[in-house]
Amino acid sequence: MRRKATKSEIIKLWGILTYQFNSLVANSLLNPPSSIEVITSSKGKVRYVLKKGKRMLTLRPTSGTFSISLEAAKIITSLVESPRFRVIVKGDRELKGSVLARDIVDVDVNIRPNNEVIVVNKSDEVIGVGRAKVSGDLMKLLSYGEVVRLREVRKDNLT
Repeated sequence: MRRKATKSEIIKLWGILTYQFNSLVANSLLNPPSSIEVITSSKGKVRYVLKKGKRMLTLRPTSGTFSISLEAAKIITSLVESPRFRVIVKGDRELKGSVLARDIVDVDVNIRPNNEVIVVNKSDEVIGVGRAKVSGDLMKLLSYGEVVRLREVRKDNLT
């Protein structure tokens, strides 16, 4: 069911975003509260968070953290200095299902396995979003293999 988010839901969503990212990101994605809508499951639990009709976040029931959309990723990259929350790739190969270690230019060393990451090119343009398969430190050391499983990719991601 799609409806406006209640004040208590906004507070809970803000807490999750602050834990997962930081308060600056949480404030930006959830303000103004009047523009926030939620889609709930049949049991009444929040599944999707929409801002001005666009899906921004999906709440993962298994981990209690958010998957972000490309729209949310653009907001986050405009707020947070590079390379925070990012995996920076060369941009010479079209990305489809994953980012390989050989494509990495730089990475946030604070990334942990299963963290939500934003894949950007050298110009800090959002290419995609996904989940880290390994830590940021290990991404820098590896010379081959999948390091990020992409969930959503910009259509024209070759730069």
